Amino acid sequence: MYNENESRNTENVARFEALMAQVNREGIAALMEYIRKSDFYTAPASTKFHLSCEGGLLQHSLNVYDCLQAKKESGTWGRILEEAGADALILCPLLHDLCKTHFYKIDFKNQKTYDPEKVKAAERWQVKKDNGGAFIWEQVPCYTVEDRVPYGHGEKSAMMVEQFIRLTGPERFAIRWHMGFAEAPTLHLQLNQAMAKYPLILALHEADQEASILLEDKDGNKQQPDPKRDQTEGCDFQEAEPIREEAEAE
Repeated sequence: MYNENESRNTENVARFEALMAQVNREGIAALMEYIRKSDFYTAPASTKFHLSCEGGLLQHSLNVYDCLQAKKESGTWGRILEEAGADALILCPLLHDLCKTHFYKIDFKNQKTYDPEKVKAAERWQVKKDNGGAFIWEQVPCYTVEDRVPYGHGEKSAMMVEQFIRLTGPERFAIRWHMGFAEAPTLHLQLNQAMAKYPLILALHEADQEASILLEDKDGNKQQPDPKRDQTEGCDFQEAEPIREEAEAE
């Protein structure tokens, strides 16, 4: 399906490169050359969760950029993000997961298929049954992790970026700690101290979570709900009745 998926990825590549072109730092050309030669534009964002599909890493990076930019409209974040500077609001979201280049590989796994045509064409001994009906096992491609540089996550991304360009303190810390409290509990004290010193860390972490949870699905971006639609539609419970005082025992 060249069509839609490849067309979207081509648009994403063009948008990513246009944004990165706004950053004028020594070494940026070499960084972009590395990105183009790597699998950054085609890699998934995860093995089986958000955007575990070709081009998922690039899509996720752009989604985090959009979520971070949206925070500029907030009274709380507006001043903080303005102080961080335009470069930080491009580099941090777009490169926070650079560590995922050359990180995944395509493998195969066994999966049930209930496709009646495939079941019909299979050998009799291959056909099994369960509550879902007749099925056969077939091998399907999947993503698995093959970490060529086991250097952590956020710290690995920061290290890789700084092989080409110099980051500011807030940029370096934001990329390093963008996983937030998904870090090991033993690091939470350091994380709190870092967030207090560089609030950009928290902004990037929130944008990352907003993108992966609210915007993204396994195979692509979620279809966003119509804001005009009644938000109560589809609720499977009734509004609770007010609590009444119990009648006094007679």
